[in-house]
Amino acid sequence: MKGFILIFFIFIVGGFLFTNTGCYYDNLEALHPTDSTSVTCDTTSVKYASYIAPLLAAQCNTSGCHNARDLANGSSFADYNSLKTYLTSQKARFIGSIEHISPYSYMPQGTFSKLPDCDIQKINSWIKAGYANN
Repeated sequence: MKGFILIFFIFIVGGFLFTNTGCYYDNLEALHPTDSTSVTCDTTSVKYASYIAPLLAAQCNTSGCHNARDLANGSSFADYNSLKTYLTSQKARFIGSIEHISPYSYMPQGTFSKLPDCDIQKINSWIKAGYANN
């Protein structure tokens, strides 16, 4: 009788473990649904003075990077004319860097993450509109 109870117990515990374990796959869409109505990024009127310049000052013009003194990779984004000169010849590189597209160097460096998607969309919108000094 003790043998039967032991086998029965092993069978019940084994069955429980077998049916309650296994592979589990998360679905990104189910975990984080994208609802275009809940998150908006207004790219209609991005201005250099009110949006681009402060963003670059905080993310790119820091010590050792693209400021007027350090000129990382020979480029400064400290003022409009310097940025315009860079974008005129290196637009694809600039966009590839902020979007983390290989083979470009990912920017900003040191943060291990790229700019928020909305910031990137606004920068791209401003560039596509002709990167005006407004």
